[in-house]
Amino acid sequence: MLTQQSNLLADSTLGPEDVLILVNENSPTSRYIARLYQEYYPDIDNDQILSLPGLTDCSGPNSTPADEIITRTDYNTHIATPLKNYLQDPNTPTRITDIRIIITTAGLPYRIEDTNQSQFGSVISPAGSSAIVVNFEGSINAASVESELATLWYNDEIGINNRVTNPYQGYRNSPIKLFNKPVPQMGVMSWTFVSSPTNVDSPIMEGTPVDFIGGIQNRLFHTGHIYLTIRLDGPKEQGGTPIFSVRNMLERSKRASDPLIGINPTQTVSVFDTAPQSGVANADSNRIFNLARYSPFNQGPNGETSGPDFWVFDPNTPQPPDAPGKKTIDDYEQGYTIMTGQTGTTNAFSFSPMPLAHDVMVVIDQRNNTQATQADLDSTIGTLIERDDMQKVITLATYGINGDESLSDDYLYATDPNSGIFNLTNGSIFTSFESYNAVTFFSDIATQPNAQGKIVDFMAIGGSGAIGHCFEPQSDAAIDNYFLFYNYIADHDDNGVADLTFVEAAYTAIPYLSWSEVVIGDPLMQIAFGPGGDHFKKMPGDTNLDSIINLFDLWYIKKSMGGDLNALDEGKFQKYNDRCDVNQDSLINLADLWLAKNFLKN
Repeated sequence: MLTQQSNLLADSTLGPEDVLILVNENSPTSRYIARLYQEYYPDIDNDQILSLPGLTDCSGPNSTPADEIITRTDYNTHIATPLKNYLQDPNTPTRITDIRIIITTAGLPYRIEDTNQSQFGSVISPAGSSAIVVNFEGSINAASVESELATLWYNDEIGINNRVTNPYQGYRNSPIKLFNKPVPQMGVMSWTFVSSPTNVDSPIMEGTPVDFIGGIQNRLFHTGHIYLTIRLDGPKEQGGTPIFSVRNMLERSKRASDPLIGINPTQTVSVFDTAPQSGVANADSNRIFNLARYSPFNQGPNGETSGPDFWVFDPNTPQPPDAPGKKTIDDYEQGYTIMTGQTGTTNAFSFSPMPLAHDVMVVIDQRNNTQATQADLDSTIGTLIERDDMQKVITLATYGINGDESLSDDYLYATDPNSGIFNLTNGSIFTSFESYNAVTFFSDIATQPNAQGKIVDFMAIGGSGAIGHCFEPQSDAAIDNYFLFYNYIADHDDNGVADLTFVEAAYTAIPYLSWSEVVIGDPLMQIAFGPGGDHFKKMPGDTNLDSIINLFDLWYIKKSMGGDLNALDEGKFQKYNDRCDVNQDSLINLADLWLAKNFLKN
């Protein structure tokens, strides 16, 4: 049985053939990042890149946070419709069922404003969002571009108001390619509100309602109907470009996925930093409409009184299965328990290994008014005889400024923008319980109305991936780290490689689609367990990324002289190479050669 499962998983691994990259034709940064991704995955054909005209560049020399916003009309005209036409091209009839991953690129606007600007115009504003969402979840139609693309073929049928239950949430050990991807068939599904509690509006779900507590059955809309949509982006200051951080992210992802390097389990820690006295301590106890809730008064089909904590793909069971009732899970505490088999101690720093991840250590910090730090890891886990002294974080979940530690919005930084509160592994990922952590990718602009930490801050200190919210999501939409962390590092078949790619793990943890969430990182990153390696950070002047600066690097810079990222001349654009742009000014000239020579001397 294990061999059959292993073969099934091996045959369902996502790869370059499953990818489509969307490019903003008017953004040199967007065009360049598509080229950059092909450098890491040469099997991605040019036909897997769709260039979209008519869009504003939100990562150009003169771009501002306002350029990150797009109207619903422009989204439909310049993104959704061309994409549908591309996927339905009669000359490539299998494309519509072959593509599983849609990659958006920096430079492409990613925040769709609400169509009701008179009432909900404040939901999406430059670098900000309004808490008005809290009282009108069922009426809001703002969304992230990425979350809207996930349900591309069904938005007209569902209606753009409200959010849609994600049918992939709560699965484990279930790669998306196990789910049949049908040709879209509109009009055959039944969309409904599953319940109407008094405090939080419920999402739209597909199927037949069971009872007043939010049950659903006879579901047709399953994981195979969605696209796993993810963004290649990173921190940038106004006037700059994120291509350098995207390069670093891709290098870290490559190393984390390489079995000859990977992550060393004896050096690796997964961190849940909860906030018991924050005033929102139970806000991460999310409703999970995709799972089944059973009780003595509402038993399962075989008399069960407790519903499953996850689903596993089964070809002999309808996917997704019926979900009578809705389950509620504290994803910090339950995440620790499901990964380790242990229970954390109240008001304590607890840790235990995860057997299914080669004994990666899992931490839950339940101390009152205390932020978990690198010193905590080193003074506890680092002293164990079976562990390496240098502990590194692979996954981090925190309440950020919404916690009980009175943190400021720069809490991820240790002493400066180049160092973080933790040592990170290659492949490290991040979420935070903060509403505004993805309302802008400009690192030099604070989020509004409350200055909160940003997912791009994590990328700046060496992260490899993150999930955030591009407007106020309501706590019900907080990322379920319970599923994210488990799926990201679990290796059920013990083959030395995690069961799921990053993008799959991310989408098993996102409660709703057609809503506020945005995932950034390399979708094909898949954690390998190996000897580990140094956390990648590019050395200025190291053009071939071999961690040595020599005459070869100078030669390579000379070869790229005249390259200009933002040039109207296509030849200069094609000549541009970020590895040779030592001073990161989007030009390759004598200044870069002079700097590299100085690094060579030193």
